[in-house]
Amino acid sequence: MTGSALKKYRIVPIKSRVAVLASGGLDSSVMLAELARGGRHVFPIYVRAGVKWERDELRILRRFVERLGRSNVAPPAVLELPMSDVAGDHWSVTGKNVPGYRAAISSNYIAGRNLSLLTKATIFCARNRIGEVAMALLEANPFPDARPEFLRAFEKAAELGTGLPLKISTPFLGIEKEDVIRKGRALPLELTLTCASPVRGRHCGKCTKCAERIEAFARAGVDDPTRYATAGKRKEKIIAKTRAARDTKAQR
Repeated sequence: MTGSALKKYRIVPIKSRVAVLASGGLDSSVMLAELARGGRHVFPIYVRAGVKWERDELRILRRFVERLGRSNVAPPAVLELPMSDVAGDHWSVTGKNVPGYRAAISSNYIAGRNLSLLTKATIFCARNRIGEVAMALLEANPFPDARPEFLRAFEKAAELGTGLPLKISTPFLGIEKEDVIRKGRALPLELTLTCASPVRGRHCGKCTKCAERIEAFARAGVDDPTRYATAGKRKEKIIAKTRAARDTKAQR
C-alpha cells in the first residue's frame, strides 16, 4: 500500500485525552490521579484477561475513581481479553502455587502481559481518538515487555496497524514503589489492591506483591492503611527493622 493510501486511515487524536492502563493497584492509581490533577481528560482502561484477582481489582478501581470525584476522569472502561486458552495452567489463572512472600519479583512474570494489554488498549484508543496511553511501570520492573525498546517498537507497530500515532508514556519509570507512595500519600491508598491472592477483598499478606507493598510503605515512612488477612506480626517487624536502619543511617 502506498503512503498516500495510508493517509486515508490516519486517526487524528484529541490532544487533551489520555488513556491509563489501570489495574486498581497502587502504582497505576496514583499515576491516574496525577494525570487527572494535570487537567487531562483521563480514560481508565481495565482489561479483564481471566486472572484470579480481577473481580477484587475492578471493584477497588471503581471505588478509587469514585472517591477522586473528578469530572475529567471517565468511568473505567472494562475490556475483555480472555487468556485462559493459552495460559489456563498459569498460577495467575488457577490461583495455585502463587509466588510467596520471599519469592523473587521475577516470579510475578506473566508472559506477554503488557503486550496483550497494550494491544487491546490500542484499539480502544483508536476508536476514541486517544493518542497516549500511560502505564505505571517502575524501575524494578524487569520484564521483557516492560523495556523502553519494546514500548518504542510497539508505538511504531500501533501506528502502522491502526493509523493512530500512539505514545506510550511511563511517568514512573526510574522510581521505586516507596516513591510512588510518597507521591500519593494524600490519596485514598486504602482503595488500591496489590495482591495476587486476595482473601474476601483483602490483601492476603503472603504473596510477593503484598511483600512489595508492605516493605515499600515501611521504606516510605508512610502509615500503611492496607487491610491484610495475615500480615500483622510480619508487618510490625518490617516497620521496626526499617525504622532502625533509617535511624542508624541518620546517626552516621
